[in-house]
Amino acid sequence: MTSLEFIATGPAFCPLLHARLGEIIGPFLIPIAGLAFVLGIILIGALEKAHRDRLRHETIQRALDKGQPLPPEMVEGKPLPPEFSALLARKPRDDRRGGLIAIAVGIGLYVFFASMRAEGVPEGLRWLGLIPGLVGGALLLNWALERRENNGEPKP
Repeated sequence: MTSLEFIATGPAFCPLLHARLGEIIGPFLIPIAGLAFVLGIILIGALEKAHRDRLRHETIQRALDKGQPLPPEMVEGKPLPPEFSALLARKPRDDRRGGLIAIAVGIGLYVFFASMRAEGVPEGLRWLGLIPGLVGGALLLNWALERRENNGEPKP
């Protein structure tokens, strides 16, 4: 079975690959890899939190060495007061970029699968490009609705 037939028919109709990794046979590699991925994500999150805490403690130590007063929120790890949080403020979310990227990916997938018709790919496979395209359209619609909502309200 070629890789193109595998893509077109799906894994349900393909024989299982029996790749060996030590004594582990192929069908067990996918669940083990999935669990390793989840554990890796959890480990990365824990390391990121430890890094953030270490940076906060270094900032506190530098402030104390210079004799600057510390707000209690910084010591306790609670949200910072407005004068500090203004320095760390993020830009408001803008769905335009993500929407345009998703639409471009959808168009690219549609063109890619449509051009593979001569290769024996099923006719309907090109419509898979609609999935990211419609997600992109929804992001643009959300951006437009939020923009209209924000323009109608008085700003604080």
